[in-house]
Amino acid sequence: NEYDAADFLPVLVGGEQVGWVSREMHAHLTPYLAQGRACELVTLNSREMLGHEPRYAVSLAPDEVSERGRTETVAALVAGLVADGVINSRTLRHELQDVRAADSDFGSPPLLRIERAAVVYFGVPSYGVHVNGYVRDPKRPDDPTPHAVWVGVRAMCKATYPGLYDQMAAGGQPSGMSLLLNAQKEVGEEASLPPDAVARMRPTGAVSYRYATRKGLSTKRLATFDLELPSGLSPLCSDGEVEHFELVQVDELLHSLRTRLAAWKPNSALVAVDFAVRHGLVSPDEPGYFEIVRMLRAGG
Repeated sequence: NEYDAADFLPVLVGGEQVGWVSREMHAHLTPYLAQGRACELVTLNSREMLGHEPRYAVSLAPDEVSERGRTETVAALVAGLVADGVINSRTLRHELQDVRAADSDFGSPPLLRIERAAVVYFGVPSYGVHVNGYVRDPKRPDDPTPHAVWVGVRAMCKATYPGLYDQMAAGGQPSGMSLLLNAQKEVGEEASLPPDAVARMRPTGAVSYRYATRKGLSTKRLATFDLELPSGLSPLCSDGEVEHFELVQVDELLHSLRTRLAAWKPNSALVAVDFAVRHGLVSPDEPGYFEIVRMLRAGG
């Protein structure tokens, strides 16, 4: 959660703020701003954003009023940025993400849709789902406290964070799908669990964070789910996303988070910490406890 708000300009769609662009990205947008069709620079009245009052903002698709028209205009802008070498063509996902007003609910109608690889360049919050799979202590079946957690080791062929620890299932949020349905889909695809087991999954809240990257201001909002697995049922690798699964006892899990944090995919470590806090596996007397809890929701 490290960034300087003064290094970014707000991004607007239809007068609503949806994200942020860095000063460097603003420079890359200069020829498009000059044309004024795909985007334009607008003057702001006094509006406090991220603790400061920017004077200008970048407005996307300023002449369009429909979601479809804005999506097509921004798609052309993204294609231009790819051609300019600003966005690496190898990172394109060819999947669209919904873009909503920054202060709106997840279920509100999108203002436009944008290529997932371009999201961070415009500082648009991205959404995902993470599913914690766990088991009870077989010697104490009436105690609901998690005894061990199923951890996935990311496939070595993954473009990002290969070989690092992850939740049992996780994935980005595609356009036009509910968070719960996406979590169910990810569990089925990545862990090959049967429908009756997936039906036991429960929503547990969210983890969010925001930090500056070389591409832009990255804001992530992750819906979290818990899935208790019965004794004898194990997740199975099925779609190539996971190298293998490990059943890790909670004491070992906490030790890993404290001493081997680099072995974890960063946001998966946050979700694991959140899991530990929610289930009372971490004492409130733990040094930094309140700051840890606060930072788990620092991305808005």
